[in-house]
Amino acid sequence: MKKQQLLRNRKSLLIAIPILLLGIALLVSFFIFREKAVEVTTEKSFRKEVVHVVTATGKIEPETEVAISPDVSGEIIELPVKDGQQVRKGDLLFKIQPDVYINQVEQSMAQLNLAKAQSLEAKSRKIKAEDDFRKASLLFREKLISQTDFLAAKTNADAARASFEASSYAIEQYRSLYDQNQDRMRKTFIRAPIDGTIIKLNSKTGERVVGTGQFPGTEVLGLANLDSMQVEVEVNENDIVNVRKGNPVAITVDAFGDRIFRGVVHEISNSAISQAAGTQEEVTNFSVKIRILNHMRLLKPGMSATADIESIRVKNALVVPIQSVTVRTPQGKKAARKEDKEPSEKQTREIESIEGVFIAKNGKAAFRKVTTGTADNTHIIVLSGLKAGEDVVSGSYTAITSLLYDGCSIKTPKR
Repeated sequence: MKKQQLLRNRKSLLIAIPILLLGIALLVSFFIFREKAVEVTTEKSFRKEVVHVVTATGKIEPETEVAISPDVSGEIIELPVKDGQQVRKGDLLFKIQPDVYINQVEQSMAQLNLAKAQSLEAKSRKIKAEDDFRKASLLFREKLISQTDFLAAKTNADAARASFEASSYAIEQYRSLYDQNQDRMRKTFIRAPIDGTIIKLNSKTGERVVGTGQFPGTEVLGLANLDSMQVEVEVNENDIVNVRKGNPVAITVDAFGDRIFRGVVHEISNSAISQAAGTQEEVTNFSVKIRILNHMRLLKPGMSATADIESIRVKNALVVPIQSVTVRTPQGKKAARKEDKEPSEKQTREIESIEGVFIAKNGKAAFRKVTTGTADNTHIIVLSGLKAGEDVVSGSYTAITSLLYDGCSIKTPKR
């Protein structure tokens, strides 16, 4: 009897041991091969005012800047201004030696007077020739002179009239030359065309300068109105469509640290500025000029500045963090995971087909298709597919872009 009991116990033991080993193996496999939860951070979707900012860099410059070059050539004999000096419109900037131009005026005056004297003489000859012709006409009608004498008188009268008319044209010619030489002499005195400040002075007293003519002359100095300043920036072609005249601008200048200067867009170029044209690195920008409103004469031409142009402003917009928006496969298919095999080009096009966010709910990540709008530096507007107050996965970047998929387990750090 004891022997049978021992055999039954041994048989039960032989059956229980494999079952126990199988259970242990299944338990170990569960812990080893079970899906690990992806650690993420979340933020609630909420509403706020979104301001889309276009950032560009450029240089401070005056709105009105004039390069002063003389119209006539010669030696500078007076230069009463200094760099940085303020001048009023009409003030003398510099004077060129006028002796040559004075001589030209006197010479043209003499030629004009000579032409006037010659015109008086021609007028006298004309009057006498016309009187002789009148008398010859009377005598010819009475047949007291021959036809030859009549024609001679007529020819003399015509020649005298032509000579007088020519002398009148000569007076106009020499008067024009006289006026031109007088104008050149006046231009030896170069005066300020606007109220402003001397921002550069390139020449000194005693230097010879070349006047403007068929070629650029010598730029003696630069004059600018520093009461009206602007910053000229280049905006990329993708952003220029959002920039409008009147857009408010926040401007920071390197020399003034974090101080904000306020401005407004007042001019947008219609022609593009291309860099590295014809290459893969080609960039197309457009020039935008921004009037600075509160510079208080602190800014100087040439300073480096950064302009944040407020192009679009949307109030009470539903937003999520920018990094929360990603792309995934059509609903029902898993996205490519980090440990998966590298997808083919065709599979990649299928995978990156839907824009959406991951919603955190009950320890799971649910992919939600959304439609997005404009963005600011931190958040992007969600136009459809989401409600305010929902928990949206906001990090990490690796988790959002590659690890998460619809229905995967997630965990959030304890707060």
